[in-house]
Amino acid sequence: MKKLTITIALAILMCSCVTSKKYNALADDYSRCSQRLKETQMKNTELTSRLGTAEQDLERCNSNLNKATNENEKLTKENALARQENEELNKQLRSSNSRINEVLNDKSKHLTELSNELNKKEMELLQKEHNLDSLQNEFLSSQKQLQQMKDQLEAKNQQLDQIQTKLKNALLGFTDKGLTIETKDGKVYVSMEEKLLFSSGSWQVSSEGIKALGEIAVVLSNNPDIDIMVEGHTDNVPLAGKNQIKDNWDLSVMRATSITKILLDGTGITPTRIIPCGRGEYLPISDNKTPEHRAKNRRTEIILSPKVNELLNIIK
Repeated sequence: MKKLTITIALAILMCSCVTSKKYNALADDYSRCSQRLKETQMKNTELTSRLGTAEQDLERCNSNLNKATNENEKLTKENALARQENEELNKQLRSSNSRINEVLNDKSKHLTELSNELNKKEMELLQKEHNLDSLQNEFLSSQKQLQQMKDQLEAKNQQLDQIQTKLKNALLGFTDKGLTIETKDGKVYVSMEEKLLFSSGSWQVSSEGIKALGEIAVVLSNNPDIDIMVEGHTDNVPLAGKNQIKDNWDLSVMRATSITKILLDGTGITPTRIIPCGRGEYLPISDNKTPEHRAKNRRTEIILSPKVNELLNIIK
């Protein structure tokens, strides 16, 4: 402003020395300069205002920048923490995955073992079912065999009952002479006391005994599937040995043999059906303490039993 004033003053001084034309020109310049000055002042004012506004905007921007910077630093820190937490979580995740894989591997191994065990059990079950089927078939076969055996035994028992009845009928005249007939353990026992068959210490069969044995032989010859055992028995009185008879063993054997020969003589009974044996004094039926009891022990038993070949064939 000071420079402008000086310029104007110089111009006035010069005007006093210049012509009117030059003065007017200078006046016009002055007017234009004044106008431009006003315009410049107005622009300056506007620019100053705009500068103030810009400075305010700049201040706000700086404030916002500071806020943004602070927020960015905060976010950066939070991001760093988040990354750290993420890394920790990833670490935990990897560890968890590792443990899970271990557990899954163990479970898979266990499941494989269980599957193998199950397959083994299934095979064992199938084998047991097969064995059960075999056992059931064997059981059914055994039941069939058992029924056949029962039928055979029933038939044998009926046959023995019939033989016993026939023997009782045939030997009615000898029942009061020391002869008895009974069934025990599936066998028919014809027991004859010594007085019916022999003299004391003898093995020669009496005539009465031969008659009784003849009746027995008739029944036995008509039933060829019956086995025969002839047992000689004595009391416990020692025998004074003479000739080939030394003791009660020999006497019981000789008596059983004599009876066997009579049963075979002309009767058609196959010798392989008969077994003679001597029991001596060792299977008494009484205590040998009295003469009556000793007399009961001196006996011969003809034991009749069904052949078991058919039953054995069923079992096979």
